[in-house]
Amino acid sequence: MTRYNIFNQVHKALKAMLYESSLILQQTNFADTEEAETALEKVKQVVDMFDSHAAHEDEFILPVIGKYEPSVVDAFDQEHEKDHALTEKLRGLLVAYRHALKTEVKTETGQAILNAFIEFMIFNLEHMAKEETVLNKILWRYYTDAEIQVLSQKIVSSISPCEQEMTSAWMMRGLSIKEISSWLKAVEKNAPAPVFSKLFSLAEKELPNDRFRKVLENLTEGTMVA
Repeated sequence: MTRYNIFNQVHKALKAMLYESSLILQQTNFADTEEAETALEKVKQVVDMFDSHAAHEDEFILPVIGKYEPSVVDAFDQEHEKDHALTEKLRGLLVAYRHALKTEVKTETGQAILNAFIEFMIFNLEHMAKEETVLNKILWRYYTDAEIQVLSQKIVSSISPCEQEMTSAWMMRGLSIKEISSWLKAVEKNAPAPVFSKLFSLAEKELPNDRFRKVLENLTEGTMVA
């Protein structure tokens, strides 16, 4: 039986952010301040989102894990400390770039940002993989899917509307067509109509035409969507 994966959607959103931002960074000419600003803003969005994700885990997920496996929580706390150090390194480099006056210093700092971002990305990809293997197995051992879904809803309810909108947009970009279709069907079934309408509009906005068409086909299979 396939169990409920509390990390799947948000991790795919975070991975999509990492992949897109790393490509933008490696394409950027940091001697061009205006061009570089786009890349720097992308990096800021990524580190802010990962900071928020770690905070949600610390507040909601690790405590329920700690009831049964406190040593695992200690290990993940240490990883979050390392992640915070990598984040602060990136933030410091962003400040250094904006204060740099000479073109060669901007170029050198831009390369340092790219290198630091790659380090940050590798760490977080490995960290998320551990969460999906180690933490999921513990959740599945001690909690039912219904209990894990309640935990997931608590996390969603704690997130600001602005963060929810950004996260949902990246989920649309990072999820498969099947996952998006299932997500929309679940919201249509369980949430008020305006919530579904907003999410449906977001899918139409974020997805390429061919992907949105396939989602629409999945939604309208055997039914009619207004």
